[in-house]
Amino acid sequence: MQRFAFFVDGSNLYGSLRTMNLEINNYAQLYAHMYREAVRTWHEVTLQDAPAQAQLRRVYWYAVGGIDDWDLQNPQSRAALRSAFVRDQEIRALWLARVAQTGPELLVAEGADLEEAAWAACYADFRDWYHQKIRALDGMRRFYAGVRASSDLIDIREAGHWKVNFLHKWVEEKGLDTALAVDMVALQDNYDVAIVVSGDADAIPSIRHLKERGKHIAAVEFVGGGGGDTRGRAFSSRLKVHADFVLRIHEKDIVHLDHRNKGMANGGAG
Repeated sequence: MQRFAFFVDGSNLYGSLRTMNLEINNYAQLYAHMYREAVRTWHEVTLQDAPAQAQLRRVYWYAVGGIDDWDLQNPQSRAALRSAFVRDQEIRALWLARVAQTGPELLVAEGADLEEAAWAACYADFRDWYHQKIRALDGMRRFYAGVRASSDLIDIREAGHWKVNFLHKWVEEKGLDTALAVDMVALQDNYDVAIVVSGDADAIPSIRHLKERGKHIAAVEFVGGGGGDTRGRAFSSRLKVHADFVLRIHEKDIVHLDHRNKGMANGGAG
């Protein structure tokens, strides 16, 4: 009995599906399809003479679970952000120009300082963006709660964290890929074949370690179009080199799977 387990970087999965303009309604069915393809591909790669007995043990799905906690009402937080604003000459100049376009004579009439107005505008813009990110994270948590309820085999692990860049309004994901790589080793007694959905090369040391202990590793490659297409999307070529085999999941098959699920939901009509 060959035991299969998925290790999924949720951000990479989302990015791959988004690149193909795909929205998944039933992730349990998607993973079931990927599992069947993994068993078939593993059977071919390992030159098995007879169909292998296989079992899907679990899908370990790693998701962002937190974001930098900024208390924007705290004077110390505001002072730290103000200092960052002053140090970044490019951002400071940008907001000075934006505020000046509103009419410097109006600012003078109101007794407002241009520098202070630029900082206030920048701060308000960041505050709105930051609150939007918090709402997005709450929405992700509700989504994952629904996924948990839909399948007992999908284990959502909130391991990642968004590090916030205040001035440039972007977040950097921290910790998720590391947690995935560590768990691949820590949970090695639970599986024989690991299917990795990740575009990050941080998993390579873990893959090498596991291969030395007799595990087989598959790297998932999402491919646009149908079975004849070979170009993958959002895929780490370095991961591909170190894996035992590549599991190619085609856009056309995912679309067909989704249409079939909708047909079943409508009583098989159409």
